[in-house]
Amino acid sequence: IVYSCNTVNVSGEKHFSLTLGEANYLPSTGHYYEYIPSIGITWQNAKIAAESRNYYGRQGYLATITTRDEARLSGEQAAGAGWIGGSDAETEGVWKWVTGPETGTIFWRGNNTGSAPAGQFSFWNTGEPNNLGDEDYAHVTAPGVGITGSWNDLPMEGTSGDYQPKGYIVEY
Repeated sequence: IVYSCNTVNVSGEKHFSLTLGEANYLPSTGHYYEYIPSIGITWQNAKIAAESRNYYGRQGYLATITTRDEARLSGEQAAGAGWIGGSDAETEGVWKWVTGPETGTIFWRGNNTGSAPAGQFSFWNTGEPNNLGDEDYAHVTAPGVGITGSWNDLPMEGTSGDYQPKGYIVEY
């Protein structure tokens, strides 16, 4: 492993990680993340598929993105619209993580003019969530659609074009 830098006065610590396999490690969370391509997969089937995966003994689940670092990594990994573990299917406008250790945590209240409860992270794309056509499930937007790594709400089956599910993001 070689590190090189053209800057004359290098300051601060530099961090990097190596992983075996396909998942990417995020030091700030201690978790691994993997985008699984699966064109047209429904949110429910993505949830089941994510929970059936494991990575070196760690149980998988649809990603719960609770920090800007996670949002950046998820956005960089996603080759298309990718399901994550958020939903407001139980109560319209009350967005909760319904997967992983954050299950039941409310991270957003309302539509696109709503807000995150104190201490909660959210990263909705501009004008989202909008519940256009009963959209109850969260996904990371496709590359080139709004803000990289941001979220949108979709119906369980997704829709078409850039909003057709192209896969899902598993967190371990």
